[in-house]
Amino acid sequence: MTDLKVPPQGDFKSYAGLMDKQAGHFKELDNWVTAHCHDASDLDGLLVLPIQELAPKIASAFSGKLSQCATGMSGVAGKARETATDYADNEHATAHSFAGIYGTALPGFPDIGTVPGLQHLGDFTDESPGLKAGDLDEAGDVTAKNIETQLKLLGFGSDPGSKGVQAATGITSGTPGIKGTGNLSGKILGMADGIFKHFTGESLVELLFKPITGNYGRLKVLQEAYDQLGDGIYTVTGTCRKGSVRLGGEWTGDAATAFDSLMFRWTMGEGGIGDAAKVVAGVFKDGYYAVCALVQAALQAITRLINDELKQLVETAEGDAAIEAVGGGPEDPVADIVAGLWTMYKIYRIVKGIISAIKAIHAIYEKIKTAVSKIISDVEAVIKSFSQPLDIQGQINSLLDQERQKGFEFEKTGGWDPKLGAARIAVLPSP
Repeated sequence: MTDLKVPPQGDFKSYAGLMDKQAGHFKELDNWVTAHCHDASDLDGLLVLPIQELAPKIASAFSGKLSQCATGMSGVAGKARETATDYADNEHATAHSFAGIYGTALPGFPDIGTVPGLQHLGDFTDESPGLKAGDLDEAGDVTAKNIETQLKLLGFGSDPGSKGVQAATGITSGTPGIKGTGNLSGKILGMADGIFKHFTGESLVELLFKPITGNYGRLKVLQEAYDQLGDGIYTVTGTCRKGSVRLGGEWTGDAATAFDSLMFRWTMGEGGIGDAAKVVAGVFKDGYYAVCALVQAALQAITRLINDELKQLVETAEGDAAIEAVGGGPEDPVADIVAGLWTMYKIYRIVKGIISAIKAIHAIYEKIKTAVSKIISDVEAVIKSFSQPLDIQGQINSLLDQERQKGFEFEKTGGWDPKLGAARIAVLPSP
């Protein structure tokens, strides 16, 4: 073939070494999925059980694709070494036959080696995926912090300690769509929670929500884990692209075009896995905040229903002054109650009233069930994208333009829609 251009043998070896490292990074990403995306066992509430069951399935789907990429990059490294040896042994005389190492190029795929200076845009520099497990909050901490915030939000001015929280969230007169908010402060509800726990052995708030939402902070942890996974995949994909452009930009001919086409399929498919991770992260984020909003709505409903019982219980412990002042009253109201401020019979009646109120918020729990159903359907749509066909021929030029205009990590530069990009998973070659 005329005007044949071949990279130096050292560049083939450098590229092969880089791909070996990317194979290792994909294994690292796969390990991340196993460690942080598989387990949702604490989503054991009745309404969120479907998420507990789905989480391992979606994680396994990602693991399968990441394992495929790790094997594929190892295979590419081997092909690069094989090509370097073949070119050296045959002195380029039969370069056309080497195209078979990389398969058949996509129809009409351009030989990027014919673009002047393109090789100078790439390099063989490795980059870590940047995964940081320390950045993930514990699910239990997330749930506890959210419950604390929810209690403060119930103040609506009656509890000075909650005003800052209300201002920060923009809530001034209740949650939109919820009629009335009750006038019970988060402080009082928190105090009542402690007293209720003393006499029943259970937390009032946990009794209300754990059976139905489980440890719903897990949704936020899953969001953060998939966010990091997506970023890590984008980084590794970008490294594969810049190394491939460096080598492909130095190379022309049938083998070069087949190589360019193969690596286009690998890197676009890998980027699609990153897109899918970002979509899943968004689904879990939306689900978490939907459940939080419904928890708040349920707490408001409970406040309206049991205001009298809780107020009576707290007044018994500390007197009317506790209703108006934050931190007022004796340090151990339970001890005073036990000392005889009320009879056990009256306490029993109050607790019974609270328990009756708990049963009156099922309508809101149905909304939580609806929010969970949306999480399930959205995540299942992502799983489906793992095997959907894609018109890759119609996408070649637009995707190459993205790479040229926005760089090797174009998915991270903004303006890229992960929901559409996830379909690129379908172009991954078999290792």
